Amino acid sequence: MRGIGAFTVIVFIVFAVLVANFFLTVGKDYLQYFTVRSVVTDVAAAPGAAERTDRQLWSEIDRRFSINSVYELKAPEIISFTEDGGGRFMLLEYEVRRNFFANLDLIAKFNRRDKLAP
Repeated sequence: MRGIGAFTVIVFIVFAVLVANFFLTVGKDYLQYFTVRSVVTDVAAAPGAAERTDRQLWSEIDRRFSINSVYELKAPEIISFTEDGGGRFMLLEYEVRRNFFANLDLIAKFNRRDKLAP
């Protein structure tokens, strides 16, 4: 019996690089989502949020995005507002598309619904 062959080591290294690339690519998108989710939740929970206009809420969210270094997203493009019998809700919906390897893309979809505080 001989040790591990050179080909096996090379395959293992290539596989490890691909896995690391995947986690680095997806990881930063999820970290950004956690920041976006925190901003949206804080704005929705602020007293009087349900009485504010859409434009006022978008402005506040965009201001907090710039404070938290979220430059790729704009509030009017990813956030909408709805009303039903239970109150007024803020809907966060967006997707991130990143090139992974050659012609393969990774797509992450993020959705969240928060009730605006009265």
